[in-house]
Amino acid sequence: MQWILKVLGGKPRLQDWEDRPVSATVEQGPRPSDNRDCFEQEVAKEVAGEPEQGGPHRRVAKSIMAYEIFPPTVVSPVLHRVPIQVGDTVGILFHFFPGVDLFCAAVVLECFDEAREGIWRTGFKYRTLSGHPELGEETFSVEKNMGTGAVVVALRSWSRAGTWLTWLGAPYTRYSQIRANKSALEYLARVANSNDHFSQ
Repeated sequence: MQWILKVLGGKPRLQDWEDRPVSATVEQGPRPSDNRDCFEQEVAKEVAGEPEQGGPHRRVAKSIMAYEIFPPTVVSPVLHRVPIQVGDTVGILFHFFPGVDLFCAAVVLECFDEAREGIWRTGFKYRTLSGHPELGEETFSVEKNMGTGAVVVALRSWSRAGTWLTWLGAPYTRYSQIRANKSALEYLARVANSNDHFSQ
């Protein structure tokens, strides 16, 4: 991870992360003691069938694929292109204190926009890179039940401390992680119900 001091003109450099390997041992998958999270919230209702053009599902999908998942006051994305594609390095700029940001990155493993077993899912999955404060994987998706029309936002992950600093500060790190995910649900619920977001 990198500390970015905006007051001194510091800026995140995504290119510094692009050649890094994934976090050590992350490819072995979760351990029994790792955090496993599933944050879900129904954010809208559409008519039954495929996602409506310009409707809540597509509005949230557009936001997710631009990594605009968290409130801008909490996290800002640092990307080379939008929408995100498999293999992209995704920069994550956490606004830690006024004028002080924490920067880290992950690599996109999978992107999807398809129907399976009556659910249309749109989103992506990423894996943390070496130096990320957390070690693990997370999937961000918006899911429409094509039978009922319910549109659900889902953030599913497994993780553990990726550095000695986050290990030492485990209670605060875990609190911040849960708080960020809950704020993401609230933010994407607003996106789902905002016509302005889709037109941007």
